Amino acid sequence: MTKSTTGPGPLEHAADQESTGAVPPAQREGTCDLYDPGHQLHYKHQGDALRFPALQVREARVDGTDVLLVLENGDELHWRHHDPVRLQRILELVRGRGLAYPKCHTLRVGPYWFNCAAEDDDFRDCRNG
Repeated sequence: MTKSTTGPGPLEHAADQESTGAVPPAQREGTCDLYDPGHQLHYKHQGDALRFPALQVREARVDGTDVLLVLENGDELHWRHHDPVRLQRILELVRGRGLAYPKCHTLRVGPYWFNCAAEDDDFRDCRNG
């Protein structure tokens, strides 16, 4: 039997990631099963968001759980998210742009969706216990 020359397959990549400690970009930090604002995004919430206008994000900054979105029109949204490490990795992977759905406080970056908490939402940081 001859060995393939197409390069390593998915299993080899997974083994490499485990051995080097590299984290796949979409992997979540820790565990959280909350669907409250700023936590997991339920598919129904995602579907509801698509019924409202999306606004192009010009710049996104993550500082701890605080998320600042600067929109193309210059407006700013101050939101929060429970998994800032994952959000930052996705922003870097997709090069920081995205679409904000302010009516539903959701952010789409490439194929990834984030349920964010607006300033007036009751938000608790699930990373702290």
